[in-house]
Formats: sequence, structure tokens, C-alpha cells
Amino acid sequence: MTLDLLLFLLRLLSAALLLAFLGAIAWLIYQDLRVTARAVARQAQVQGYLLVVASDVDVPPVGTRLPLLPVTSIGRSPRNTVVLNNEYASGEHALLTWRGSQWWLEDLGSRNGTLLNEMALAETAVVSPGDIISIGGTQFKLEL
Repeated sequence: MTLDLLLFLLRLLSAALLLAFLGAIAWLIYQDLRVTARAVARQAQVQGYLLVVASDVDVPPVGTRLPLLPVTSIGRSPRNTVVLNNEYASGEHALLTWRGSQWWLEDLGSRNGTLLNEMALAETAVVSPGDIISIGGTQFKLEL
């Protein structure tokens, strides 16, 4: 085997290794995009509902089912997922998050507080289907 033939074979081998490396990188990027697309689709799905069971204001009306996303903010500000037209609700009053196959309720430092089943919420708590969340004069029931 001559030196020219050996160099040529080494060039072919290095080109094949480079192509294999680039192919592996492309495959990993494709797999990552698929996983990310599934995660984004899951986040956009409705995870449950808040049913308005009592309210001292007209918006939202009693009987309204409000969809819950994995992170649902509740308050008077229009930036929230669930907007309350209630003077006793803070701009950003409470946060409902889906973590570890459970709903968690957190009061965001509101002046009037958040009640879970008629008890003041002192720290983040797990919310189960059928629990009543009271914010201002509005009461919600969690439905899945």
C-alpha cells in the first residue's frame, strides 16, 4: 500500500466520521424539538376548570366555567388568566399551578387574603377537586 493510498483512505475515514458526527447532532436536535413541541402542546391544554359558585359582582357571572392552564393567575389586572371585577381582589391576587399531578394554590401577598374551604391561606396549599377558593366576594369550585 502506497503512502498516497493510505492518505486517501484516512481522508475518506475522517470525512465519514465528520458526517456521522453531524448526523448525530442533527438527530439530537430533532429529538429535542419533538420533546419541546409535546411539552408546549401539553401546557396549552386545559387542565381543569374553576366554576364560579357565588359572586357579589356580575363579572364573572355565577355558573361560569373558567378554564385552567398549568399556571393560572387570578386577580383584578387584565394580565391575569382569570380576571375578577371585584374591588376586594388585588391586581395579582392568587396563583394556581399544576405541579406533580396536583393543583397548588398560593396567595400572592394580597391585602384581603385568599380562603381555601373557608380557611385563610397562610402558605401554598394543595387544592383538590371540589375545594372552594374564595377571593374577595367571589367563590370558585375546582373541577377537573
